[in-house]
Amino acid sequence: MAQRRVALLHRGGSYAGPCLARRLAISGHDLVIHGPREGMVEELEGLGAAIEVVGEGELPVDDRPGSDGTPEGAQLLVDRAMARFGRIDAASLLPPYYFSIRGTLMEAPPEHIAALGSFLESTSHLLRAVIPAMQGRGGQILVFTSDSGARPEAGWCLYGAARAGQNFLVRAVALEHAKDDICINAMGSKNAISAGFPYAPEGAATDTSITLGEWAEPLLAETPLPRLGTMDELAAFACNLLDGSNRFQTAQYFSFSGGWNSN
Repeated sequence: MAQRRVALLHRGGSYAGPCLARRLAISGHDLVIHGPREGMVEELEGLGAAIEVVGEGELPVDDRPGSDGTPEGAQLLVDRAMARFGRIDAASLLPPYYFSIRGTLMEAPPEHIAALGSFLESTSHLLRAVIPAMQGRGGQILVFTSDSGARPEAGWCLYGAARAGQNFLVRAVALEHAKDDICINAMGSKNAISAGFPYAPEGAATDTSITLGEWAEPLLAETPLPRLGTMDELAAFACNLLDGSNRFQTAQYFSFSGGWNSN
């Protein structure tokens, strides 16, 4: 019997992580999941996947020493995967940052400018931990960033610059490790809504559906498609870059934005 592929899902209980985990489990992956949401592990085990859980109590998602954006935290994820399964074939990474950067350059307080580095630092630590585990075998890494880094927008210059830096970093690192048969890509979304989206009423968004209303009108106005994207759709797109079916795509940034990126 062929050995099952192993996928590592960093911050797997948030954003598109639950939908992506479900799709990977169905396609024959065992999973290492950081911070699963309630009921997620049982569901995935029911789909036939073996699950290793790294809880947020073990690996915090804040800025404390040893959290998931530090070298020690990133290495903990990899060590747990290797101890349980002995390999990592795919990794979905959602690099943390610890400061919300908003506004124009001239209005930004100094702490917003100082926070720019956190985006690149956390991304670097995660990649430096995961890549060695794939060398000699190859693998696929997808780093979730933001479409804000792919299109300049007034009022978001600092945030966009930080995200653009992430995208550049991922693509350049991918070229450095193409010789290792490791495919590394970045993906960002715009107007794809997850549960808890701050501008949406409670319950307006689930993994698979969005109930539109007045709250969504500004988002729809800037999106060429006449609707918003779901996390399940995002996971369907992302899965192709992680499940082993496509091993000839690397050093790219992919936009999931309903056309916003092209405006």
